[in-house]
Amino acid sequence: MNEGQLILAYHGCDVTVRDRLVKGLLARLKPSTNRYDWLGDGVYFFEGDAERALSFAESARRESEKLLSARPIVTPAVVGAVLSVSRCWDMTTMSGRRAYRSATDELRVAQDLRGRPMPVNRAADAEDETVLLRALDCAVFNIGHEMRERERQLPYQLVRAAFYQGKPVVDGAEFREGTHLQLALRDPRCVIGWFLPEGVGSALLNEAELREADAAMARAIRARTANKPRVRASP
Repeated sequence: MNEGQLILAYHGCDVTVRDRLVKGLLARLKPSTNRYDWLGDGVYFFEGDAERALSFAESARRESEKLLSARPIVTPAVVGAVLSVSRCWDMTTMSGRRAYRSATDELRVAQDLRGRPMPVNRAADAEDETVLLRALDCAVFNIGHEMRERERQLPYQLVRAAFYQGKPVVDGAEFREGTHLQLALRDPRCVIGWFLPEGVGSALLNEAELREADAAMARAIRARTANKPRVRASP
C-alpha cells in the first residue's frame, strides 16, 4: 500500500458505477483524457465534498447533450474513495505554481518547434461565468508529467487545485457557489478503498435493481451514440 497523506475524495457518476465500485465488481475508473480537462489526464474527484460531486452528476444527467461525463448518467450518484498520496502536484502551494510555470515554458518551446500557437483557456459559451475549456492548463499539466519522466523523477500520483466557479454566494462576495477542490488521480494504486457516502443518495441496489439500472444505462448509451451531442467541459 502507498503510505502517504490520506484524502477523502468523491466522484459523481451513475448509480451502476457507484455500486460496482463499492461491491468490488469494478476495480477502477477509466482516466479522462479530454483536451480541455482542467488538471490534465486522470480520474477526477471532488475533495471533501460529496454534495458537490452529486451536483456534478445531476448536471450531467440534466444536460446530457453537453457530454459532461464520459458515460451517460441516468441515476446520479456519488462514490467515495479513500486515497493515500505521497506525490502531489498541488496548485494551492507555491512549489506547485513554480512547477506549472516551468511546464508552461517547456510547452511554449515545444509549440514553437512545431510551429504551433499555444493552446488557450476559454469559456465554453456566452452563458458560462467561468472559463471551462482549459486547453492551456491541460497541456501544461500533461507536459509537466512528461518532464518529470524525462528527468527520471518519480511521477506525480495526483494533481490538486482549487477552482472559483459560478455566481457569488451573496451579492458582492468573492466566494462562489460552485467553488471546489478538484483532484485528478493518475495512480490508481493510491485508492485504498471505495465507500458509500452518507447523506447524498440511497442504499446500494439489490441484484434486480442493478439489472434494471444496467438496462437503463444501455438505452442511454445507445441514445447518446445516435444523437451525437456536442462536447463541452465539465461544470
